[in-house]
Amino acid sequence: MSEDVPFTEVPMTQQPHYHGDSLRGIFIIAAGLIFLSELLGGNLPFSTGAAVLFVITLVVAAGITNPVQVWIHWVNLLISILGLMLFGATALSRFRDEAPFRESFIIGCLAIAFLLALYLATRTVRAFMIRS
Repeated sequence: MSEDVPFTEVPMTQQPHYHGDSLRGIFIIAAGLIFLSELLGGNLPFSTGAAVLFVITLVVAAGITNPVQVWIHWVNLLISILGLMLFGATALSRFRDEAPFRESFIIGCLAIAFLLALYLATRTVRAFMIRS
């Protein structure tokens, strides 16, 4: 990236704060972990139907994330907040209750994944705000 090119003229995918591609990967991994947790009986904080709906939401959001449409990055931010609230609270309560490792491990991984997703989504939204 050249120093004399204005910030607004640099393609979004080359912006240092655009993390849509990484966020897409985290959402797909999180969807797989939710599905795996259901298969292993990990006692998710919601019903099986809600788990499948959340998996579908993650996959669709990952699939339509792109550097041109700003609205999807706001949706990704909201999904990340929701995921962190759900899985973070569950992970902490299971840690306090000394739940079996098998049940707690995947939930803890999901909490960390959504924490990272929240950070990356926030940086991406900030990049769009700076750009405009």
